[in-house]
Amino acid sequence: TRKIPLIFVNLPLTEDYLDPARLRAEQLFRQRMQQLSQQKGFAFRDLSQRWPGRNDFFFDPSNLNRFGAIAVSRLLASDTSIIWPRPKSRITDG
Repeated sequence: TRKIPLIFVNLPLTEDYLDPARLRAEQLFRQRMQQLSQQKGFAFRDLSQRWPGRNDFFFDPSNLNRFGAIAVSRLLASDTSIIWPRPKSRITDG
């Protein structure tokens, strides 16, 4: 009802996590999400293979730590294709 756009973010994973079976499943997932995003009208950002060797961004092979979370938030904030809502301006007394 508020017309808030949906942005689905597939978070980064490490090389250790993406063994052949998981890599194939990840490929199928990305294909399906790209298809659904076009059909349903939501944004899909795939960061799954953004930093495969940056283990310093991960708590374990599939979960970001605070440094990885900060890096992802910076990527998303600088993504010019995402239209971020603007805060309503407030009129203040001088």
